[in-house]
This record gives sequence, structure tokens and C-alpha cells, in this order.
Amino acid sequence: MKDPDSLSKENQSPSAPHLRIDRSPPIPLRSRDSSNSSSRTSSPSNSPSPPLSPSTTQALLPSIYHLTRASRLLIFCIIFLSILGITVIIDSFQHHQRDKSGCRMSYMRPYYIKQTGFDSEMTRFAGKYGLYLYREADHDYYDYPTGVPVLFIPGHAGSYKQVRSLSAEAAYYYYQHYAQDNDAWNRGVRSLDFFTVDFHEEFSALHGQSLLEQAEYLNDAVDYILKLYIQSRKLDPHLNSKLPDPTSIIIVGHSMGGIVARTMFTLPNYQPGSINSIITLSTPHILPPVAFDWKISQIYKDIYRHWTQGFSDEIQTNNLHHSTSLKDVMLISIAGGTLDNTVNSDAANVGPFLPATNGFTVFTTAVPHVWTAANHVSILSCNQFVKVLAKSLLDIVDVRRGSQTQTLEDRMRVMRKALLTGLEDRRGDGSDLMLDTIQFEWQQPLPKDDQDERLIILGDRPSAMHFLPRSRGKNAYAVLTDQLIGQRFDLLLCKRIKEYEPNRTRMECRIANSIAVPVPASTKQDTDPFSGNEFRFASIAFAEMSDYEYVAIRDKGGRFGFLIAESFNTRENTQVISTSMIGIAVRGIRASVKPSLFSSIRIPSIENSMLGYHLKLSRPSCDEAKMRFTPFLRQSIASMHESKFYVNLASNNEETELSLHGRTAFSSAAVGQADIDHRGLLLQVWMDPVCPQPVNLELSIDWYGSAGRLGFRNGIMLATSTFIIVMLVFVAQIQAYNNTGIFPHFGQGLMYCLRRTLPIAMLLVSLCSIYQCFASYALEDMWDLPHHIKWHDVLAGNSDPFFWWLPLLGLLLGVGIMSLLWLFVEASLRLCTLIPPFFQRYLDWQFWPINRAAESRQRRLQRRVITITILFILVATVITYQFVFVVAFFVHIVTCTRSLIRKRAILSRSDRKETNRYHYMQSVLLLLITLLPFNLPILLVWIRNLAVHWYVPFSSDHNVLAIAPFMMYVEALISERNMLPRQTSRYWRWTTYFIFYGIIAYAFMYGIKYTHVLYLISNYLVVWLLILHFRDSRYCRLVYHYALEHLFTLGNKKLS
Repeated sequence: MKDPDSLSKENQSPSAPHLRIDRSPPIPLRSRDSSNSSSRTSSPSNSPSPPLSPSTTQALLPSIYHLTRASRLLIFCIIFLSILGITVIIDSFQHHQRDKSGCRMSYMRPYYIKQTGFDSEMTRFAGKYGLYLYREADHDYYDYPTGVPVLFIPGHAGSYKQVRSLSAEAAYYYYQHYAQDNDAWNRGVRSLDFFTVDFHEEFSALHGQSLLEQAEYLNDAVDYILKLYIQSRKLDPHLNSKLPDPTSIIIVGHSMGGIVARTMFTLPNYQPGSINSIITLSTPHILPPVAFDWKISQIYKDIYRHWTQGFSDEIQTNNLHHSTSLKDVMLISIAGGTLDNTVNSDAANVGPFLPATNGFTVFTTAVPHVWTAANHVSILSCNQFVKVLAKSLLDIVDVRRGSQTQTLEDRMRVMRKALLTGLEDRRGDGSDLMLDTIQFEWQQPLPKDDQDERLIILGDRPSAMHFLPRSRGKNAYAVLTDQLIGQRFDLLLCKRIKEYEPNRTRMECRIANSIAVPVPASTKQDTDPFSGNEFRFASIAFAEMSDYEYVAIRDKGGRFGFLIAESFNTRENTQVISTSMIGIAVRGIRASVKPSLFSSIRIPSIENSMLGYHLKLSRPSCDEAKMRFTPFLRQSIASMHESKFYVNLASNNEETELSLHGRTAFSSAAVGQADIDHRGLLLQVWMDPVCPQPVNLELSIDWYGSAGRLGFRNGIMLATSTFIIVMLVFVAQIQAYNNTGIFPHFGQGLMYCLRRTLPIAMLLVSLCSIYQCFASYALEDMWDLPHHIKWHDVLAGNSDPFFWWLPLLGLLLGVGIMSLLWLFVEASLRLCTLIPPFFQRYLDWQFWPINRAAESRQRRLQRRVITITILFILVATVITYQFVFVVAFFVHIVTCTRSLIRKRAILSRSDRKETNRYHYMQSVLLLLITLLPFNLPILLVWIRNLAVHWYVPFSSDHNVLAIAPFMMYVEALISERNMLPRQTSRYWRWTTYFIFYGIIAYAFMYGIKYTHVLYLISNYLVVWLLILHFRDSRYCRLVYHYALEHLFTLGNKKLS
């Protein structure tokens, strides 16, 4: 029988390394005092580590790092809750608190004429983009422009063909209503020439440089388009010889196209006065949809500053910087509402930088005759909305002026009438009413003012005149009818002139039909506000009637329809529910609305858009057969012109989903004294007063439906929270490594964070978040704290005290996501270790054909210098640094895989060096994963540019310094011996910790709004890690000895 040792020698492969089991006892660790007494550092690369069994690794770590059964259960619970929370958010966002879409399809016969004359001599981007003129078949017969120029700007990944619905409807409406109208012709109304730009579906929301290039191209295009009209009028002088040459253009921008339109004003090639009207559709004016590119954030800051200064009194009064003055520019922002899954409609608000005299924000649910939400793309093709927008664009045209449009006041009047509900507050003095005067004689007695007038006209009635006096105790009249005001019924304001014969009174009246506005019909047959049936509603306060004594209804007679008119007291018919958000969350709201034609409920505490609600109206004991209409409701909010109508309520006792839009995150919450009475949610209720029973209203929070709204508005928080968790775990691992010589794996570092650093961080974040909610309401003036800190720019940008916990929720989700990601990365790396044996065993391939183990230091240094130099040259000239980052990421995956293979190979030697190195490599890989979202979007833009044969490099994406630290560090870690050196010096330790925790604190404060900063500060971290490696390397010692031998010797010679 052979000796076991001889058997092992016979079975051993010649190429396999001989492994010797070291059975010596573990060497005791040095005390902390002895480790701090030395200023030199030690690392696995230059000093041997004592043998250590894997089973005793956790025992030698402090207990705060231990993964016990309870701690493992805690991590899995956090992972489970995070997955459950994200699943609930996605399901809630897709299926709950979603408005119905009632958009109808638009039809057109388009053809596009490319403007070949707009070539490289007129713009440097002629090879990248294209300009087209839209023409509608059977209506537009000329291939050159003949009307008023309109430029359509597509958005992120948008097509130039998206203009077809709006262009077709504008052509149809003009040739059906204005082409043969001499009055319209004399008023300067002409057809619209729609120009559209082909950006080749560029990803403009991901890349700031693309936005700048598009804006520069469009300024050149505007100059070219205006010159086209001078040429076209020479071709047809009979129609246009007396008209001035166009000097400005109308712009319609979709999505990021609206941001491009505003950016055009900030560029040097913008011609002052060349743009005076901008219509934006689903445009995120306040915040970029994705803030991973630093240049996009800079563009938003620049245009905000420019547009704020453009309306300042200094520029308008002193006529300074005429090129930046925007006093004649009109900007209308139109949002689609809850159906827009791409852009948060809260960000479409233009109120923070635009005066009310120059524009407003409105939702499609508020536009008369539309009353439906629209998703991000269908807002361009929704037939009801496109018709309204096309008509309003035609109504602001006036070719008799060089600007081709009416004055700013007239344009705003047209847009308000076309896009707003008409139920907004009027001035209250009657000065904004449009009335026509008539006189006639009345022979019947007039009603007295002590009569409580309620007029009801039903069905077939002969022509008659009804006078409604100013009732005592009332201050307004409300009128509702299912007939068009001006056909069967007229509204008049009347007063007596004199009584010159008994029972005969001469009346002076003014027709007030203009105060009647359309509202959706609400009958048993109407299930949605966009059903197509309409009512007309009018409300007028006695203060607006001036010296007129009566509200008169002139009934011209008819067989069908109804009209109900009722006097009311606005104070008595308006309830203000002052329940706090906590009270609403616990108990909800219950209110009873007394029977009246028109009533209002205001809830000041509901103004945050992150919550959805359940609304239920009930009205028992009413005979529905006697009622002319069922109760319906309008919701609105003062911060934006968002209105929604809910029809046919209280008939089926079903709950209705109610949601709103309002102030977005990172915007100031300061509210003026004049706006306090208009804060919060306003509910306006219409009911048939024939039934004496009140309407009962119940409102409660829809928690499940609110989850999707929370996630959609705070999704960027996950990118920041995962980065913070990785940094917290990373510094915890480094602390353990410096103190014990053991680099714990990610799970052990995570347990340290859960037990120590994370509770402290959550406490500090909670205090900052609570203070932020109160600081937004100007309480920083009461406390002596730094005024240069804009508290609405930090953390989650929240100013609602009810949501102070949002940053904590994002942090907990980050813990769960990173825990799951760590397990996934660990499993993936273990799976990758099976690939080399597979190739070697079954295909006889050497997976790593180049063996670096025997490579000399000089050879390794030369190889690294050559590799990095080549990459630097490529980044500076051809490829973007994002591409190099992705390459470095995959290279590091290979490095981690090789490190795990070596760790397994020498595990029997109980050597902790490779275990430490693998854990460190894995943590670096997790850090790189959290930084991938900052690089992949721009990499996609670069690849798309190559696909359209555009090879001109982006100046902002060829910054060598933005990738140099990562390139050098990943290259340095390829060596089989390199990892972070242990720092035994107190100075180097605390400097490292200070850098880590400083980055974490900055990420907490500004990482959500300025997410792109996380990548930039990560570069500084990697630079510091390179310094630590260099300090421990042989080259640092050579530099040190060279300095001692030459520089100090030279200094001593000079002194001597």
C-alpha cells in the first residue's frame, strides 16, 4: 500500500501549484496603540498577513459587523419590503389615479417639403438636422410659404411628422371659416405655414449639448424662414405687396422642444424680436426629467435666470439689454395631466418665472369642449384639443403688423378665452365684462327686491321676459341651462330709466351673454365630461352689475331644454374646511352641501400633488325623474389652471378617484398675503335645487393610488439613496480594515451601517427635512441660520410638513435595493467563475491567454502608461468618456472574477489577503454600478449620432479629467496584488473618513436635485484612493529618497 503522500504526488498535475497547509496557530493581532505608534502603512502587497481561518474571520471582527441570524432576517425583510414597495409603486402608477382618455383621432393628408436651401452655408448643423415645410393636400396648393410662419419643435426622440395633426386642423379651419370671410381677411387673418424640424429622434432629454445644438440650429432656421417670405412675396405681389415683411415667428414646442425654444433666447445667434409667441405642450419647465447630465442642469439654471431677468422692471423701465427683454413674449404651457407617464405635469408650471400678463399654465382637462386628459404623445393628436389650439393660433394672427401677430394684450385675451374655463375669478368690479346695450319698454309689474327669486324654465314655453332683482341677503346670481346662450335664452343686466305712464317702464339693458361659459353636461346618460353634451353656466356678483338692478332672462320660446336661475350668498354657499392633513389622513373629510344650484368647498390643507383621494357624493331621497340634471363637480387649484369635471355623481354611490397637480419639488413655497384665501383645493358643486335634500360629500386619501404618484415624483431619489448606501458601507469596510486588517464583505459592512451610522444619518436627515418644511415658509427669518442656503433646493425639495419622512423612505428603499444588488452581483460573479473552467475543459481554450504573473514592474508600468495614454487620446478626439467608463466597468467585472478565482484557489491556505482583495473589488464594483446611470444615457446619444452619420464630437463629453481617475484606478487594480493599503497613521485615516463622510453629506443635501454632482464628486474620491495607493507604492518611496538625496543636498550646499 502506497503512502498517501506519494499518492498525492502521483496524482498531482505537473502544471498544478503545490499547496501546503499551514497548521501553525493564528498570530494574535496587534493592539490599536501599537498600530498607531507606527507611521508606516502595511498592505497585502508588501507585508505578509498572518494565517487566518475563514471560520474565525467574523469572530475577529468587532461584533457590530457580525451577520447573525437575526441580522440576516432583517436584511431579507428589508429586501422583501423594498421589492414589495417598488411593485406597489409601479402597479399604482400604471393602474390607479388615472384619468380617462376621451381623445378622438385626427385625420390628415400630409406631405413635407424639405428646405434644401437651408444648407451648410446658413448653419453648421445642416448635415445633422433638417427643415421641412408642411402642406395639407387639397388645401395648401403652393410649395412656398404664403401665410404666417409657425415653427414646430419636436421633443425627446420626437419626429418632425408629429406636427401633422395640428397643421391639418389649422388648414381645415382656415379654409372652412376664414378663407372666404372678407372681414377676417381685412383683420389680417391668414393661413398658417407650419415648418417642422427633423432632429432624427434625438435623445434631447438626456444630453444638454444636444439641446444647445438644437437651439442654435433653430435660431438659424428662424432667420432663414423669415427671409423666405421676402422671396415668396415677390412671386405673388398682388396678395402681399402692401404687407410688412415678417419679423417674428410663432413656436409650438412639444416636450423638451419647449425647453429648446426657451434656450434659443439665451444664445448669441438669437435675433431680438424674432420670436413673440410660444406654445409648449407637456414641457417640463421647472425641472429636467433626468438630471444625470450636468449640462442639462446648467441649461435650466441659465434659462431660468434669463427669463426671470427678461421680465424685470429694470430692463423694461430703462430699456437696458434690449436683446434680453421679453416684455412682448407670450408663453402658454399646456399639460396633459395624470395620463402623461413621461413628464410630471407639475413641472409644466411657468408661474415661478413668468408674469401672469405674459402667460399661464393650463391642463387639457380644463380646456372648454375638451375636458379630457392626454398622454405625452396623444396631446399632439387629440382631435378635440388640436381643434381648439389651431383656432386660437389663427385668432392671434395679424399680418398687418410686422410681428405677424396681435398685441400681447390681445393675444393673451384670445388664449384665455380659448383655453381657460371661464370660471376663474374675475376682477369683481364689472370692468372685464363685455356687454352690448339695448333699450325697450316694459308694461308688466317688476319684482321687488325682498322676493327670494329662483327661476325655473322647463320644456315648451312661449317667449317671455323674466326679471330677477337683487334679493336681500344675497350677493350673486347663478344660471344653468342646457341650451346655447344667445339662441333660446339671453342674459341681460337691466335698470329702469323712468316711468312716464302708469304700468309702463322704460328699461335700459345690456346683453351679458359673454359671461356664460360651457361646462360638461351631467345627466343619467353622461358618464364622462368628454361625452360631447354641454351645459351653459353663468355667475355674476351684484358688485359687478354696477347700477343695474335686475338680472333678466329673455326666453325666445322653444319646445326643449331647461334653465335654472337662483340668487345666492357666496359666503353662505362656500364652506372652508380647515382640517389638517393629519386629520384628513386619519378621519377623512365629511361635508354636507345644502340644496342650492351652485356651492363651493375649499380645503386649504390639500395642495400637494403627491396624494390621490377617493371622492364619494350621495343624495338620498331624491326623485331622479323630476330632476333636470344629476350633481356634478369641478375641482381646481390656484397654483395652476388645472380644472377637472366629474359628472353624473350621487346616482350610483360609487367612489370617484380625485387627484390634482400643484407646486413641484424644489420650488419656493412662499405665498403672498393676497393668495392665502385661494390656497388649497377648491370643489364647486352643481345640483338641482328642486330636490330639498343636501348632497353629502366624503373625501379620503387613496393610499394605494398615492404610491404611484409618490414614486413618479421622487424616482430620482433612488439613484441618490443607493449611492449613499454604497458610500456608507464602503467607509465602514475601510474602518474595519484599518483597525483589524480584515476587509469585511458588503453584508458585514451593511450591518455596521444598520446598527450605527444609518440611525445617526436618519436622525440628522429627519431634523433637516423637518426644518426644511418650516424654512420654506420663511421661518429662517425667525431663526439665525445661514441665509445663503436655499432650503427648497436641498434633500427632496419638499416643503409640506406632512411629507417630512420622504428622504427616510428613499433611504430605506436604497438599503433594500443595494442589498438585493449585492446578492445579485455576488451570484453573478460566482457564475462567471464557472466560465474559464468550461472553456478549458470542453473547448481546450485558455480563457486568459496572457499571464501577467511573471510581468516585471517596469514592464507593467510601461504597459499601463501606453494604455492610459491611448485612451486619453481617444477620449480627447473620438470617443466620449462615458464609453470609456462603461469599458472600465466591464474590465473591473473581469478583475473581480479573477480575484474570486484566486480567492477560491488559495482558500485552503487560510490566507486572508485574497479574501480582503475580493471584498474590496466587489465594493468598488458596486460603486461603479451606482454611477452607471450617469454615463449610459449620454453613451446612447453618442451611438445614435454615429447611426445618423454625425461624427462631430461633443466638447462637453470629451473631458479627459472626467474619466482619468477611473481609468487609472481600474487599470491599477488589474494587478493581482493591488488593493487599498491599510492606513495606520491617524492623519491619513481621518482624512479618508472625512472625505467619505463629506461626500455622503453633500449627496444627502444636494444629490437629489443636482444628481449629476454625484459622478463628479466620485472622481475626487477616486483621486484620493489613487493617492493612498501611490503613497504605499515603491514609486513613492523612490520619489521620497530622490527628494532627500538631491533636493535637500542642493539646499544644504546653497546654505554652505
